[in-house]
Amino acid sequence: MSLVLGPILQFRGHSAPDYNVSALVVTDMNAATPVVKKPVGITAGKPIPIADIPLFNPLYRVWRVDFKATPAAQEATFWIDIDGGAASFTVPRKGQAPRLAYASCNGFSDPKYMEKVDRNFERWEHMASVHEAKPYHLLLMGGDQIYSDEMRVTVPSMKSWFRKSFAERAKAQYTKQMEADLDRFFTRLYLDRWKQPEPALMFSRVPTIMMWDDHDIIDGWGSYPEALHSSPVFQGLFATAKRYFRIFQQQLVQTHPHLKPSAETHPCAIPGVADGFHLGFKDLGGLSILVPDLRSERHPDLKAPTAKPTQIISFDSWKAIYAWLDGVTQHKHLLVMTSIPVGYLDLQAAEKALDLIPGQQELEDDLRDHWRSLPHRDERKRLIMRLLDYASAPGGCKVTLLSGDVHVAGACIIESQLAQHRTDGAGVIFQLISTGIVHPSPPALGVYFLESLGAAQEQISYRVTGSMVPLGTRGRYLIPARNWLAIEPDENGKNRLWANWHIEGSEHLVTQVIDPIG
Repeated sequence: MSLVLGPILQFRGHSAPDYNVSALVVTDMNAATPVVKKPVGITAGKPIPIADIPLFNPLYRVWRVDFKATPAAQEATFWIDIDGGAASFTVPRKGQAPRLAYASCNGFSDPKYMEKVDRNFERWEHMASVHEAKPYHLLLMGGDQIYSDEMRVTVPSMKSWFRKSFAERAKAQYTKQMEADLDRFFTRLYLDRWKQPEPALMFSRVPTIMMWDDHDIIDGWGSYPEALHSSPVFQGLFATAKRYFRIFQQQLVQTHPHLKPSAETHPCAIPGVADGFHLGFKDLGGLSILVPDLRSERHPDLKAPTAKPTQIISFDSWKAIYAWLDGVTQHKHLLVMTSIPVGYLDLQAAEKALDLIPGQQELEDDLRDHWRSLPHRDERKRLIMRLLDYASAPGGCKVTLLSGDVHVAGACIIESQLAQHRTDGAGVIFQLISTGIVHPSPPALGVYFLESLGAAQEQISYRVTGSMVPLGTRGRYLIPARNWLAIEPDENGKNRLWANWHIEGSEHLVTQVIDPIG
């Protein structure tokens, strides 16, 4: 058998009457075109070769197969086979909001963290068992689908670069050897990590929506001083990581980087944004999903070259995102996937006490990289106010934020007492945090310090506040255990959503109810 990886399912949007799903497989380079078997009730396109990898000495060919189904009066499960690789997906009934599973942080930032867990993929196994009993329609992956951190020690040319002084790193050139080394590294990283049986099973059972975060590039990407952020090596590294993000996480045709780049964008890409990496999904039974890219457009204040990047998303992309939102109507809920939490603890206070916290290295990246970090606060405030305005506009809907990144479970309420937002719940935005499904949490003492220092109510703007929500029965704000989050529509037609955290080591769910407006 020539199959090396897959099938990896991806959701490509609902454009009535079609419910669109694709499957990615990787074969040996010289293998024949994959053979696709499908049942009656769905259509399949011809396999499309989207990339040969590694780029400079290809060993494998990456293929995408597009499928279409039409939602019917009852939800239906379809089994497909691609070169002996089995996959299945469940299509909601017509007008039904999908059942969602959300996960992030699918790996380890350092091998030493493997010693902290009993079974690396225990939460993936648990998700599979829950899915088996009642299938999920979509799997939302909120960032860090891979961890590239090991390049610092396993890629020879990068290991040498990381050993240089800061000034030497900033001036070093991105060599052909570096590009070839990283190209081979990302090929092997995706193949090795994604063929692990436990996550591979879920990737072949539930269509995914994926958006990257820093570890899909390099730890802390977008929060380094400008001299390093814009250096030839870091920009070359980003270009290589981006190429593999396009291939594996967005399943897009990718040409050789030194030729004219592929113009293909995701079918749910928001019009008018750079590279098409900001995604929007609508017409999902009263539910819409906005998936902004928080890494590609990070940019510094050019007047302060030693400063860290201040911009998360460009002005033009924000305009395009808001234009897309204004065109989405007739829905009850908007889910916004932001890889880093918009509502969270006061990390400025935590930063000041960082040296007092055992295990500080595990926390530092999350503290410096956060929306509430000083360079990002103005942009964050504009986002919050725009979402509050959107929720309270005529025909508006309940807005809920989904995030990962911080290696704990948590929840926050952003609440406006401004008159224009006080419309039967429009002035309340829930922030749900679920992370990580594989990566362990920070030390319990460190989490305790974070809660003690940063859980006070935040004054975001005039009469707009943010407050952490106690979870569970112990009154804690953060749950330092591996977890994944289920978001399920109410089965009694109430238009509410049930958010259930599945916590490792706990027999009980942690639940938050999200009621619609009105």
